[in-house]
Amino acid sequence: MLISTHTTGIHYTDEIVEWAVLRKNRAGTEKILEGAHPVPEGFFDQEDAPLFPSEVLEHSRKEFKGIVTVSLPSAHLLMRVLELPSSDPDELRSMVELQMDRVSPFPLEQMAVSYEVLKQNEEHSRVLAIAAQRNTIDRLGDLFKEQNVYIRSLDAEILAWWSLLIAHGDVPCQGRVLLILEEHTEFSMIVVDHGVPVCFRSLELFHNYTDEKVVGEIIEDIQHTLLSLETEYQENNRCLTEVWSQSELPKTLIEGLRSISPRGVNQHDLGSLPSLAEGLALRSAERGVHHAELVPREWVDLQRRRQIMKITTVASIAVLSVWIAVISITGTIFAVQKSAANSVRKEAALYAEPARAAQDARAEKESLEKYADRTHSVLEGLLEVTQLLPESLELNSFDYTKGKAIHLRGSGPRTEPIYDYFQKLGASRQFKAIKDEKQSMQIKQGQRQEGFSVTVLLPEIAATEDSP
Repeated sequence: MLISTHTTGIHYTDEIVEWAVLRKNRAGTEKILEGAHPVPEGFFDQEDAPLFPSEVLEHSRKEFKGIVTVSLPSAHLLMRVLELPSSDPDELRSMVELQMDRVSPFPLEQMAVSYEVLKQNEEHSRVLAIAAQRNTIDRLGDLFKEQNVYIRSLDAEILAWWSLLIAHGDVPCQGRVLLILEEHTEFSMIVVDHGVPVCFRSLELFHNYTDEKVVGEIIEDIQHTLLSLETEYQENNRCLTEVWSQSELPKTLIEGLRSISPRGVNQHDLGSLPSLAEGLALRSAERGVHHAELVPREWVDLQRRRQIMKITTVASIAVLSVWIAVISITGTIFAVQKSAANSVRKEAALYAEPARAAQDARAEKESLEKYADRTHSVLEGLLEVTQLLPESLELNSFDYTKGKAIHLRGSGPRTEPIYDYFQKLGASRQFKAIKDEKQSMQIKQGQRQEGFSVTVLLPEIAATEDSP
């Protein structure tokens, strides 16, 4: 069996929103769609501007396929490279959360924390720990939901650039290398020792590098960072700087970098690499066990009960469908026999009487056939919403309004499958659209549950077919 998986990457700056769709199959990964839209002029200049211009997705959201991955700039992230004495995933997660709790200015409950393994052996791991405020993630998710796009993965923009540099750029693997990345929403540095990063740092506070004073602050900050690394990774004076930028950097900044780079400074065009949207989609398609993931997740072991409920519901619907089919066939046979008997009994009557009887029989048959067509019945609606229901979700309420809508309520251990369920309902050909999606947090048996409700609109044809 040929397995094909789609992933969509979305990257946004203060000037443009770009997206790319990749398809992964046995032959490899190929790009099948890509596009870009300009950000409305002055959007980010307005007071209390949203994190993302969601209206630009209106004309391209139907092109998105599979897992939708969105990037977060380094300015929104807290990043630390940690050396941890373990390779066990559970132990690494606990150690990362403990370390981030110590350095984060916010309580850990208000943060989404993840990590990505940079280097590992049986007893030791070098990881990049990243954290973002839950409030930022929730606001970004709500903006995408306004356009019926549900984020399945949140990635760090700097990690996507690093992946592209490894795959398509010439990153030296010997000695210490300082990588400077400059793009509209990303101005950051990566310090690499022998091909493996030892530091990720945002320089977004200094993005206005046209001021010579700011240039001096940039060089001073980089020197301080390199000096702090000496205590843990040994002194390395033979530093090479690789600059990847979208626009030409000021000569004063380049000269400042040369002063701290004995092996010189090389400049590269960031536009020579594939788009960051493609890099995000590629990282999702080739996701590993230790892939950084900032979408909030709740871990509750309810899979078995949910699966039993889903199987029972589908089986019940199947039995009811068979029963309705049998009744329909029996009624049709009875109607045909009655029509034939009436024709024989009235064969000798006047032509008007047989014609009237034939018309009655035909009308009755059409009525029975219309009754047998249950394309938009309550049972077909229940079957569709149940089949689309992810295994980790529980359906608590099903309210069918004839010819109008279906109102659903349910709950689940985390938000990711709820977003996925909404997206599947919206894409189903059985329904016209969805609206009034709501989520709420509740506690059941001492465990946190994410409640949800949604209204599924039935097609107009349903009202016609079900009308008496």
